[in-house]
Amino acid sequence: MSRRKHSKIDKLPPDIKDTVEEMIRADFTYAEIADYILVQTEIPISTASICRHARNLNESIETLRMAQENFRCIAEELNRYPDVDTTEGIIRLLSHYVLESIHNTPEEMWKSIKPEDLIKQATSLVKAASYKKNLDLKNEEILDAGFEQVKTMVFEAMAKERPELYADVAKFLDEKRGETS
Repeated sequence: MSRRKHSKIDKLPPDIKDTVEEMIRADFTYAEIADYILVQTEIPISTASICRHARNLNESIETLRMAQENFRCIAEELNRYPDVDTTEGIIRLLSHYVLESIHNTPEEMWKSIKPEDLIKQATSLVKAASYKKNLDLKNEEILDAGFEQVKTMVFEAMAKERPELYADVAKFLDEKRGETS
């Protein structure tokens, strides 16, 4: 896990830091930014420090853009297929990226990958998909059990409190069962 880098600019007062980052995005020169910091804070900061901060800021912005794009893709997938849950959308997106990476990997790189590593990674993907499917089945069983319990409770209450309604519903269900047999 990488550690967050702290630059001299990170230690500036928040309003100065925000202005400096806006200046970086607005393509001010590093010398102009250094002059601004010096005038505002009387702290000399080198153009190299500003350059490093700008590089890290741009990496952070790009990472954020990629995350937003991935979430947009997941949202589109979920909108296109309303019965798909969020986890399934994420799995579909990741599967797409994995397959795309496999397709774009040069043949010579495949020769340098140990078959055991590929098998281990493929096994991990299969386990993740299997775990998701298992959870879906368990959730469905819980939902069915809950539905049966509510149905039993409703029919018992209906039989006690509204016997004529219970008789009508029971007759209706018997007719429907006869139609499907």
